Amino acid sequence: MTDATYVRTDVIPLNELTPFPGNAKRGEVPVILDSLRRNGQYRSLIARQIPDGPLVVLAGNHTAQALDAHGAGPCSFTVTVEGEERPCGVCRGQEWTPSARCEVILCDDTTARRINLVDNKAADLGTYDRDALAELLSYLEDDGYAGSGYTEGEVMAIVHALPPQDLDDGPAEFPAFDEDLPTQYTCPKCTYSWSGKPS
Repeated sequence: MTDATYVRTDVIPLNELTPFPGNAKRGEVPVILDSLRRNGQYRSLIARQIPDGPLVVLAGNHTAQALDAHGAGPCSFTVTVEGEERPCGVCRGQEWTPSARCEVILCDDTTARRINLVDNKAADLGTYDRDALAELLSYLEDDGYAGSGYTEGEVMAIVHALPPQDLDDGPAEFPAFDEDLPTQYTCPKCTYSWSGKPS
């Protein structure tokens, strides 16, 4: 077998899943748990079915850890969305046995390692269109940034960052530092303030 073969999608108790041995990625479990509580589990884990063996999580190991960190439900977490109070996206405020939606596949050992590696690496290789990201984040202003992975401070830094420099003409030349130049700046649109000076 040289590629992955889909078997089924199922909700599987966490105690029936085995973490990928030697997973090299160290994820931000609290950020993932915050997203799960706010958004629910919107992406399946990928679990390898080994004949007469365990179900091994190839992709989504940190989501599984976050679901485990939530623990059995119910919990008291609620969030207000557009004026409406909603329960936790994991347990829905009800009895819940720690489990995860999984896509179960069959594959050989080499393919399993490749899936684990690319799942961890592919996101690291991506970049952002800062303007598109700032616009997307702007839609969350009213409800806050919980569950997005971004803090308010990070959003302010993205929205109010200096425009990207055009490197075609070589590095920018900054004027010599002048103590009389202002070092405090304020956005005229939202009054966000930040400090800076030429370096």
